[in-house]
Amino acid sequence: MAWRVGDIEYIFRRDLDFDVWIEPKRRNAAKLAKNYNRFNAEMQQRAECAHPKRDNSLGIHIRHSDKGVTRGGVIALSDFFPYAKAFVENGGGSIFVATDSSLVIEEITSKWPKDIRSHVVYQGGTTLSRNDTGSFDLAVSHHQANLEALTDILALSKCTYLVHGFSALSEAAIYLNPSLIERSVNLEHKDQDDKAKYTKFLKMIESE
Repeated sequence: MAWRVGDIEYIFRRDLDFDVWIEPKRRNAAKLAKNYNRFNAEMQQRAECAHPKRDNSLGIHIRHSDKGVTRGGVIALSDFFPYAKAFVENGGGSIFVATDSSLVIEEITSKWPKDIRSHVVYQGGTTLSRNDTGSFDLAVSHHQANLEALTDILALSKCTYLVHGFSALSEAAIYLNPSLIERSVNLEHKDQDDKAKYTKFLKMIESE
């Protein structure tokens, strides 16, 4: 699985909003995932340990490391903070953070207010990067890197809401839980400005 960098001219519809264009494709992918994807007991347990309290939870996927080199920039952690803050203030539960960067975890644990960071959980014991080297290149083996990525995917798929950027990992989580099609916000979505994305998220969490 991979997320193509750049537009595919013969596939994209310029007359459609990205969410409208991609929704049927995500639903088709979700049907395929339901029919063919099976996670064994070990993977289910890993995801359960990483994210045990799943009711009314928020998943945040923050891809840094090599994305800044290969895709022209990353989404700053500060861009995710308002979503985490609004979620907690609206009675939200746990916030599962999936990231490839140890710097992200360090900033959350040292700089986010206690009443918000106390909601944050993440997969422990993983190989994370401190620079633009992909975490998958730092893992002891491809198997270990895949195991950690699949754990994040499964844990994110169990969340009630999802905030993310363009990423195959985020897409995979949506395919496993198609209710996230209506309950996710892509911060790299160019068809909506930042205010529209945030307003969309507020409507999601306030309607529950």
